[in-house]
Amino acid sequence: MAETPAPDEIVADVLIIGAGPAGGAAATRLAGAGLRVVALEQGRWIDPTEFRGDQWDWELSAGRRWHSQPNVRREAADYPLDLAACDIQVMAFNGVGGGTILYNAVWPRLCPEHFRMRSAYGVADDWPLDYTELLPWYEATDREMGISGLGGNPAYPPGAEPPNPPLPFGPGAMAVARALGARGWHWWPDSLAINSVPYGGRHACVQRGTCAQGCNEGAKASADATHWRAFGATGGTLITGARVHRITVDEQGLANGAIWVDAEGQDHFQPARVVLVAANGIGTPRLLLNSACERFETGLANSSDQLGRNLMMHPVAAVFGTFPEQLDGWQGQNGSSVQCQQFALHDASRGFAGGCKWSLHPAGSGPVAEALGQMAAMHPQDYHDRFARRFGHKLMWSIMAEDLPDPENRVTLAGDLVDSSGMPAPRVAYRTDANTQANLAFNVAHAEAVFREAGAWEVQSYNPGGQQAHLMGTARMGDDPRRSVVDRWGFCHDIPNLGIIDGSVFVTSGPVNPTTTIMALAARAADHLARNFARIAPQASVASFLAPPLPKPGRPSRDAARATPAPAWQALEWTEDRAARFAAIGDALIPAVEGLPAAGGLTVARGFARKAFAARPDLHAALDRALAAGPAELPALIARDAEGWMAAATLLAAAYYAIPEVAARIAYPGQQARPAQPDRFPAYIDEGLIDHLLAPGWRESWAAAGGP
Repeated sequence: MAETPAPDEIVADVLIIGAGPAGGAAATRLAGAGLRVVALEQGRWIDPTEFRGDQWDWELSAGRRWHSQPNVRREAADYPLDLAACDIQVMAFNGVGGGTILYNAVWPRLCPEHFRMRSAYGVADDWPLDYTELLPWYEATDREMGISGLGGNPAYPPGAEPPNPPLPFGPGAMAVARALGARGWHWWPDSLAINSVPYGGRHACVQRGTCAQGCNEGAKASADATHWRAFGATGGTLITGARVHRITVDEQGLANGAIWVDAEGQDHFQPARVVLVAANGIGTPRLLLNSACERFETGLANSSDQLGRNLMMHPVAAVFGTFPEQLDGWQGQNGSSVQCQQFALHDASRGFAGGCKWSLHPAGSGPVAEALGQMAAMHPQDYHDRFARRFGHKLMWSIMAEDLPDPENRVTLAGDLVDSSGMPAPRVAYRTDANTQANLAFNVAHAEAVFREAGAWEVQSYNPGGQQAHLMGTARMGDDPRRSVVDRWGFCHDIPNLGIIDGSVFVTSGPVNPTTTIMALAARAADHLARNFARIAPQASVASFLAPPLPKPGRPSRDAARATPAPAWQALEWTEDRAARFAAIGDALIPAVEGLPAAGGLTVARGFARKAFAARPDLHAALDRALAAGPAELPALIARDAEGWMAAATLLAAAYYAIPEVAARIAYPGQQARPAQPDRFPAYIDEGLIDHLLAPGWRESWAAAGGP
């Protein structure tokens, strides 16, 4: 597979911008159909050995190198986001595989009703296609990704079984399933893009529990493994490190290629007969707005003024239940075990529009995250008891709300913030409205009750959750060019050889994870393009694809001169004075217990404090502020300098629980590989926990009123 710039004079039949799941679903199909396909990706290939899930510092690396938010991660491939007017922190990843590198691989579909919100409920708008039309591509991408699950979910019409059996349930998931079954509510073992058995040349899941920081084993279906490697085998060209600045148009107003900038700041022009954009619901409108030209002064494909508008992000809440039994909550696939769609459909009697989907996860964190919560209580005398009662005992409901399209929730260009190549950053305006808040509050209250009925002795809720990776609606599809950006196939009304194949095209969001639907739509668009290429693509000679003026060879891009320098921090030295101050603070936060001295002195003496310090140089400046404050100021420091307190507590917890004797005391063996057998004979079937869902008429009753 080519990973260096293709010769500029070669005209691609199809240029794909973005090498994530949508781009992958399209690229493999189009290259397989014999078309010359070039893909541009501003990130790079990720080697699974880079992931830290099997290492002592996995929680430290999750806070920086493998953080889900680009504004925190700040890697070379990332671009900054102006979120001053956004209620939700944006999660995204640039690299081959896109968001599937760090996602949890939960794989639900939209329900049929979610495609016709206007006609069914008088809310929002209808899509120009329905569930039945998309079903063949839902099932095709299920096979490509190797979905594990149980067929027959009554939330959906009948269809093909998932290609792999479901992943196993632990005792906590069974307790929750019993509580839901006792209420007669909808629940189902969730479908996951995680192998329960070897499939597609990838291993089965080993239940390590670090899905959200990258899968070491390759059991999680990320698009780099499932699609982009196959794309190279079919003759496709993928150019990495290619930051696309503008899509260009010819004298007829048709797309004819894109200008991209390499890592050295050199501009290149890639000509193409058809351009497909798959840069996510923020990156795509950003690129099209930045491509404004004399013919399209407000951005490409924006005659409707809908480009960048109607951003939907699926606001979430998190509900944690702490159970008496040790559940080893740090282990297991971090994707969902139990799906609950009891309140997934609109029901006006609830007093708000839209629905919610619940997903049951393990706590998804190791000892560092639990320690931070317990240290923040500032009651060191019973720290160890509180930690022991909670660590590994937790499950989490992720409550995902359907947010309705609002034209004022939008993406524009920031005039005062640029990325490392000089391209304007996106400015994201998004407010969680009263309707969404009511939706979340209603569902959180019910989720709390289910946890208590399942046996949880402590229930804690965080509403709203604060971050999300689902970016939809900013280039919506529709039949009316006055109210939409693309047609029912994903091609722009204004520029018919320019397609958009990511979540930007969503008309409504539903309350479910969107990657399933994104890939199905992209696959459908690609098959349509392959069948109709002669009609969609301009059949001009190669000579007519003229490159726009570019800088002379050897000179930096004109935009690169404006680029802001990459954020940097000064790595400090681990001195005797810092060690002594760290020991004092650490002893105050985590006291001695059962033959183990207090944490500060122990971590310094054993060298683990120094290791943790070296692993996170970005925390050094904040740590120094905490060290200067000293132990007596720790309670006040939380309010006065939360960043400083968090730096000290994070490094202390990481160092302390990396010490073998400490880990042994809390029975934490690290994030182990624990291969599990697929659930071919699930206990929940033997117990009859889904019998009520299979009764005749259940779905009709549920759909009629948003729940029986």
